[in-house]
Formats: sequence, structure tokens, C-alpha cells
Amino acid sequence: MRLKVGIYNLHMQARGGGEKRTLVLAEHLSRSHEVFLFHAGALDVPALERYFDIDLGGVRLVTLRSLDHLNGGGRHRRLTGKWEQTRERLEHFRKIRSSGLDIFVNNSYRSDLPCPAPLGIYMCMFPPVPVGPAEADGFVRGTYYKLLKSVERRLLGHAASDFINSYPVVTANSRFTAEWAQALWGRRCDMVYSACDRPGPAVEKEKIILNVGRFTATGAGVLLKRQDIMLEVFGRLDPKLSDGWQLHFVGSVRRDAETRSLVARLERAAAGLPVSFHFDADLETLRGLYGRASIYWHATGYGFPVASRPDLHEHFGMTTVEAMSAGAVPVVFNSGGHRETVAHAADGFLWDEPHELAAHTERLMADTRLRSRLAVRAVASGARFSRSAFNASVDSIIERLTRGG
Repeated sequence: MRLKVGIYNLHMQARGGGEKRTLVLAEHLSRSHEVFLFHAGALDVPALERYFDIDLGGVRLVTLRSLDHLNGGGRHRRLTGKWEQTRERLEHFRKIRSSGLDIFVNNSYRSDLPCPAPLGIYMCMFPPVPVGPAEADGFVRGTYYKLLKSVERRLLGHAASDFINSYPVVTANSRFTAEWAQALWGRRCDMVYSACDRPGPAVEKEKIILNVGRFTATGAGVLLKRQDIMLEVFGRLDPKLSDGWQLHFVGSVRRDAETRSLVARLERAAAGLPVSFHFDADLETLRGLYGRASIYWHATGYGFPVASRPDLHEHFGMTTVEAMSAGAVPVVFNSGGHRETVAHAADGFLWDEPHELAAHTERLMADTRLRSRLAVRAVASGARFSRSAFNASVDSIIERLTRGG
């Protein structure tokens, strides 16, 4: 049965794991169905196709209005932004519903858009976590937010206040995410691990430690992916063991002032060290580094209590899996999705404190046989999370939905 399928993602410019999921799925479904990709802002389609190695020739692109420019600012700006966000939500819902879709797939991070189609899949990368004082504190703001919710309920119905239950299926990209979706939403999730790639044929490994991740400020004076911690540890490694080794950071840089300031500080701290930054690297450069890297580092989540800020931990860890598939031994922070993808001392190492990151790394540097043995196991482990496995999981869910299961 040929279906009209809509896929929704407002963050395509980020070029992260969620965007890869969106585009891999769009390409796959377009071979059998009529697929619409609902996005915000202008897209450089050829650049996305090259970066993610996909073909969007069979996908219809639909541009939606975006209000990212209203984020932040003072109280009046925030209140104005809330009204504009409500308008945006209504506009998106109406425009998508008018497309006459059979199935709607929401793969936009932290979206609260109700399902605008008869059938829907909400692909949860991580549920929103309540942080700080409630927005509705204070009489004026409380009254204002209640008015907005009233408008939404009038125009969208009950789904406005219970958007997640307007979707018959909710998926999670890891057990870590599924547990938090159950805790915060009361929803059980289907497991759909992210679509990961083997970066290419094996090449001769070099003395390279690699980290791949966006440069994004958290608002707490540090970078989300904790590149600062990794740089600090690299500078403290035993010089006898680390001689000849290089550290390479790869990732896009968010354009806000705080992120730019933190990245500039990072570059200054790296001066004089064998450290390279590859900002907005193309696919060929990324694949080359994956192939040549012997060790892969990851530090997302370090310094943030998982009980109160699970959203700042690694929800799945796509780059870790892809590095493993290329034969790089992972030495990654012991939290979130990494506990599902890395088996400690079997195909890599998990660490809790920076001194453990250093110790595991120095052990790998000193023992080439251990490094080679774990690399072989890492390749086998990474193969579990392929594009074909991801696509098959979604196909199974769509078949179940259309059969009324």
C-alpha cells in the first residue's frame, strides 16, 4: 500500500544524529511511499545529501515558519516568544493536516506538536525535563500562559495539552531514553536504535584520538559535549606514552555568542598541543578521521547529575557507534546510551572520572595488542546499529499501524 507519509524536523541545520535519522528515514520510505519532509528555514539539499550520504530525489520538501530568533531575551521578549511559539504550533498543525497525510512521523527534538494525521509515530530522542522554577509563577505570567493554553485547546482540541498521547506509537533511541519517557510521560516506547554507518573500509590506524560532537553551550559556562574536559585530560597524559599522539575534535559550532566564546577559549587552551579542530567538516574528512583514529573519546554528561539533568547526558551515542564500526576503541563516559553500546573491557572502556579516562587511554597507548583486540570487537559491536536495522524497525511499526495493531 502506497501511503502519504510526513516527517517533521525543525533542526536540519544542526546536522546531528536526529537529522541523520530524519533523512535516512525519508530516503528509505520514499522508495515505497509519497514522502513529505516538513522543515524550517532554507535547506542546502546537495550539501545534506553529501554530508549524510543520502538521496532526497524522491522526497518533497515543505518549508515551515520558524521562530528561533525569538529565543532568549528579557521578560517581554519571552512573553512575546511564547505567543509566537503558540502561533507557530497552530500554523504547523494546520499546514501539515491540510496535506492529507496517512502517517505523520515527528522526529523534531523536544517537539510538542500534536499528531496532525490519522496515524502517528513520535520518535523520542529524549523527553523534555522540567528545569528550574515553573514558567507560570506569578499572576501575570500565570494568567497569560493559561490564556495561551486555552487558545490551543480551542483550536487543537484535547491533544494540545496531552500531545504525546495523540501519537499511537512512541519510539525511543535507547533504553535510557525509554526509561525517562516512561517516568516523565507515562508512555511505553518501541525501541528503534539510531541509524549508524560503518564509515568505510579499514585503513592503517594512526596515533589519533578522535571526538565527534557539536560545539554547543549549555548555559552553565561549559560545552554540552565537554570538549573542555577531554582537552584538559589530553594535556595531562603521560608524555612517555602519549608521544606522537594527536587529539582531533570534529563538529559544527552553534552560532550563539556563548558557544563562540567557549570555543575560542578552547582553541586558546589547545595552543602548543598536537590538537586539531575540524569545524563543519565534510563527510570525506569525517570518514577519513574515523578510519585513521585508534581511540575514540566521549565525555557528554560529565559534571551533570543524571537524576536531575538526564537531558544533558548522551541519549544514544551515534558517533561512538560509528567510531567503533571503524575500529576505533571507545573510551567514553559511563552514562546514558553508552552503557548499551559499549561493554566495559570487552570492546572499549567506560569511565566515571577524568583520571579514569586518562588511565584507560594510557593503557591502550602502551599495549598495541590490547588495542587491536578491542578494536576487532568494537567493529562487531557497532554492526548491530545499522541503517538497515533502523529502517526495518520503522517498517515494522508502520505495517503494524496500518493493520490496526
